[in-house]
Amino acid sequence: MLAWYSLIHAAPRELPARLAEIGRVLSPGGRLLVGFFDGRDADSFPHAVVEAFTWSIDGMSRLLRDAGFEVLDVERRTDPGARPHASISAATGVRNSPAELCRRSK
Repeated sequence: MLAWYSLIHAAPRELPARLAEIGRVLSPGGRLLVGFFDGRDADSFPHAVVEAFTWSIDGMSRLLRDAGFEVLDVERRTDPGARPHASISAATGVRNSPAELCRRSK
């Protein structure tokens, strides 16, 4: 699944549930690629039509792990005059994760 700069608009309090839902609908071993603006966790900024948020790589990685993902790869890009960018590739299937426990209870 590709979440390329789409999750930047999720309010910080909503992001854990959105990541858990993505983990729930992916098959075990399913992959997720998240693109986001690299910065301090949950810093808001005006973006096009609606507010957006930056996340540190450590912060986004923690949210992904808490949602049952295993972080596979991390990339960071900084272009002169632009916000820093980051991406994380992750996979589902971590045993006893909240998403996995939810899957088993259904």
